[in-house]
Amino acid sequence: MLQTLERTTTFDARTLTPEDEGALRAFCGGEGLPQLPPDALGPALHSGQIFGDYAGQPALQAAAALLPLYADIPLPTSLRAAGYGADGQGAVLTQPLLAEHYTQLRRFLRTALGVATARYASYHVWAVQPLDPGDLPGCEDLCAQYLSAGLTLRAVRPMAEATMLIFSARGLPHWREAYRRLHLADPALPRMLERGYAVGDFGWGAAGMELILRPAD
Repeated sequence: MLQTLERTTTFDARTLTPEDEGALRAFCGGEGLPQLPPDALGPALHSGQIFGDYAGQPALQAAAALLPLYADIPLPTSLRAAGYGADGQGAVLTQPLLAEHYTQLRRFLRTALGVATARYASYHVWAVQPLDPGDLPGCEDLCAQYLSAGLTLRAVRPMAEATMLIFSARGLPHWREAYRRLHLADPALPRMLERGYAVGDFGWGAAGMELILRPAD
């Protein structure tokens, strides 16, 4: 049913302009986008750093921020401090904010990443997702969308007041032999990623989502 909806729903994702500010602020409900403080929303929009999709509706249905790593706000600052783009070059895609019945997240992510890699062609593009142990099924579903969009899970670590899944826009060779399967909440996952493994694909088992670890290099 989801795939049928994806084929029949209008998709018009693009970089938002200042003319979209009213629609964006209404969509955010007085808050900022995830990982983007409310006071940074306007400047990011006017700098061409907000990506959105109306999906054929009068109101926004999806939005995310594509932030340069040199930005002086919590998420890019935390990434730099952790060694991801420490020179301030590259960008990070925030977790998208979605309308309740938005069905095209995978396509939205792929399009946003296409814009990001074109804009920052010589540098690295990252993406993030908070890990909430209290909503593990929701986190698994979102992580599956990230991985299906072509992102690679590279780290799980405390960052910007949350435990964050850190994805890379650079792919992982799927032909390499799988080393191990772990669940998203497995305490061994952060250690395995630190040891040089990464997750580029996944499967589903009786206990839920199974992340497939392979050598990253």
